[in-house]
Amino acid sequence: MKLVVDAVVKLVNTIRSRGLTHRQFRDFLQSVQSEYSDVLYYTKVRWLSAGRVFERVWQLKDDIVSFFHEKQCSAECEVLEDTEWFSDFAFFTDLLCHMDNLKSRCKGKINLLTISGPISKLLN
Repeated sequence: MKLVVDAVVKLVNTIRSRGLTHRQFRDFLQSVQSEYSDVLYYTKVRWLSAGRVFERVWQLKDDIVSFFHEKQCSAECEVLEDTEWFSDFAFFTDLLCHMDNLKSRCKGKINLLTISGPISKLLN
């Protein structure tokens, strides 16, 4: 999954690290009336929130591809057009979203988490 994480982080950093590109991307999202106004920034310190970053990139994947094609920088988004990598990205995004949901459920006072399905059989 390191290839997926590295590619998504590189894609997000390409958009967020350059001020002009970031402003153009936000303007592009506004012009296409996207549900979101920006991509979220990924940092290693907040790795438990990676699910939100990956989910946002997943939801904006078509807009990201359109933006880079419009800027004639298709090299940045060619990874999003690779079907094998794309299926790994979908799986990893789903996994991170479930982990993020679990993390959210564990916050607060005493919470009881039950394990069911194939994992519970392994634990017994």
